[in-house]
Amino acid sequence: LATEGVANVDARQPTIGSTLFQIGSIGKIFTAIAILQLYEDGLLDIHAPVQTCLPWFEVQTVYDDPITVHHLLTHTAGIISGMDFTGEHAYEVYSLRDTETSTPPGTYFHYSNVGYKALTLILERLTGVSYGEVIQKRILTPLGMVSTLPVITHESRKRMAIGYTHLYDDRPAPPSLPLVPAPWMEYGYGDGSIVSNAQDMCTFMRMLMHDGVTASGEAVISEYAFARMVTPYIDAFGVHQYGYGMIVSTFD
Repeated sequence: LATEGVANVDARQPTIGSTLFQIGSIGKIFTAIAILQLYEDGLLDIHAPVQTCLPWFEVQTVYDDPITVHHLLTHTAGIISGMDFTGEHAYEVYSLRDTETSTPPGTYFHYSNVGYKALTLILERLTGVSYGEVIQKRILTPLGMVSTLPVITHESRKRMAIGYTHLYDDRPAPPSLPLVPAPWMEYGYGDGSIVSNAQDMCTFMRMLMHDGVTASGEAVISEYAFARMVTPYIDAFGVHQYGYGMIVSTFD
């Protein structure tokens, strides 16, 4: 495993295979897997309206078809992107009632973090535990991803590489402009709260390359459910498609 770069610019601390990073929206794949696990357990109908799981879920719309779990997974619900304006997912999902859908469900791809926060609430309601506990028990522990954290906490900050952003947010940012440490917040929701390292993510990648099966032969999700996750449901990002939680692309 080769590494490059520094985990702390000021200290010139080099990255190593065990250096922890916030992996951002890669966490959506974990969320999709957990949703599919509940589907396989008979606890969830992916094509049922979201209100089946969250009775208070509401978005203003002129369209007849309801928003389903499938639409949230594929970013085709027609809802807003989400602003991450609070550290509380239920509040942001509840606030969707003050917004209006832009397209009929299932017709267009529009990337939505708040849609994956709604999926977080579905996971928590059906399992009775927090998102972090769901991901730890159902994915991280079976895969042996012992260094990975399912949520971002203040306690984990001292173990992670420092994230950086451009000093100026009102102009283009060529390499010559300075960087500053990025804003920090505790976070634990399904649109992207996982902290991992290269070693554990190699383990996760091997599972994906083997259609949901771990190195020990244990299936995290069934072959059928994995096939549903990687099915290209909708055109996305120009030349790609989107499945459940991941971009699906064909090369050559």
